[in-house]
Amino acid sequence: MTARVSRRDRAAFGFFCAVAIAIGAMTLGFLVKGPAAKPQPQAQGTPNQNIEARIAQLETHLKTSPRDVNALLSLGDAYLNSRRAMEAFRLFQRTLDIEPGNVHALSDLGSLYQQIGQYDKALDSYRRAFESRPDHTGSLLNMALIYSRHKGENARALELLQQFLNSNPEPQLVATAEQEIARIRQVMQAANSPASPAPAGRD
Repeated sequence: MTARVSRRDRAAFGFFCAVAIAIGAMTLGFLVKGPAAKPQPQAQGTPNQNIEARIAQLETHLKTSPRDVNALLSLGDAYLNSRRAMEAFRLFQRTLDIEPGNVHALSDLGSLYQQIGQYDKALDSYRRAFESRPDHTGSLLNMALIYSRHKGENARALELLQQFLNSNPEPQLVATAEQEIARIRQVMQAANSPASPAPAGRD
């Protein structure tokens, strides 16, 4: 038991370090936008206060019901909304310990891995999500984008994009997929085209 926890802690440590870097970059992005406008008084509290209250409520509930999957996922999402990616990662992993095929947890883990550049782990999470629930076609689109933009496997990306389009997704996502297909074909065509001939010399 001790060895298992130790391996998990070591694996999580590397992830958390990468997430910390990503969070730092995200924080800088928010800071450069300048000071926020002075908030107006709200009877029901600010959004941040509402999120923190929800987090406290869910944390209290999970102390007595630690295997409540819906609460684990809700708390993980709340952590994401408050930019606490490391805590969210732990919650999604706990969810998978209880339900290894939970699509929500797998998809969010895939997104976290993708954001910090751990593309192989992101692909594995998205693949498991799709295998667990084949109607979760968003996983296909995410995998296709990783294959085309980060792995250089354009043929595989096109295959997944076509499979995605055959699933009749939302119109907005159709446009994203079609734009990516056009981009990939343009890249492949440029790579396969012969070099331009050298200009003929003058007599």
